[in-house]
Amino acid sequence: MRRATTRRCVRRRTRPVSRSTRNRKKPNYRLLFSFFFMSVLLSMSITYALQTPDLNVSKVGIQGVELSDGEMVNKYSQCMIGKNIFLVRKYPVSSAILGLNEIESVRIGRKFPDKMWVQVTERKAGAVLTDGRTCCMIQDDGLMFHKTCGPVRGIPLIEISNLTGLQPGKVAGSDRVGCALEVVKLARNENIRVDKISIDPDGDICLNMSSGFYVRLGQPDDIARKMSLLRSALAYRPSIAREAIYIDLSCPSAPVWRPKAVAQNAS
Repeated sequence: MRRATTRRCVRRRTRPVSRSTRNRKKPNYRLLFSFFFMSVLLSMSITYALQTPDLNVSKVGIQGVELSDGEMVNKYSQCMIGKNIFLVRKYPVSSAILGLNEIESVRIGRKFPDKMWVQVTERKAGAVLTDGRTCCMIQDDGLMFHKTCGPVRGIPLIEISNLTGLQPGKVAGSDRVGCALEVVKLARNENIRVDKISIDPDGDICLNMSSGFYVRLGQPDDIARKMSLLRSALAYRPSIAREAIYIDLSCPSAPVWRPKAVAQNAS
């Protein structure tokens, strides 16, 4: 019989593992001190900037005021005086100024160490609208924004009879006003100088130009075509504005003009 082989278990002694400790980095005291010093310096600078009277606003410069009430703009702007230039709130001032009908936009800025500036942009008038008694500047979109004592040089005058509700801050909702403003824009695009636009109770449109020359446009239809015909007539014969009393474009397919010589002979 075969002898059973026995397995011997050999035990080996394991050596204790010695863990090597890593070298710890020493704190950079110089860097920490630098951070601490910079934070203290920054804190002191901010405290000084917010508390020193040297940075209190002493003057506000205002630019761009022509049509609007300068006293009101100055009143709203002066509320910034005496306040720290960093702590001045610009939004309440700009909102108050924008409440004026003539103001379209406002910009406010700082001029160190102790000054503020206010730049306003006023609305541009497309025409002066009148009912024969009251005159009011009006934008191309129909917004009325400033009352005037009468016609303004260089701005077309729109005269519409039986017109009501001429008040700054409101939009003219009349269809006749819309037609007149369309004529103003077309005249500007066609480079035609128009001094006055009249609309009678029947809705007929008449343009007054230089040298007593006027143009009858008739009813407010085919306005663009009529204005194009007027530009072509003035370009083809520039002297027509001096030689004629009027040109009638009520019927665009058959324009008619009347010379001054014929009118003088008839009289």
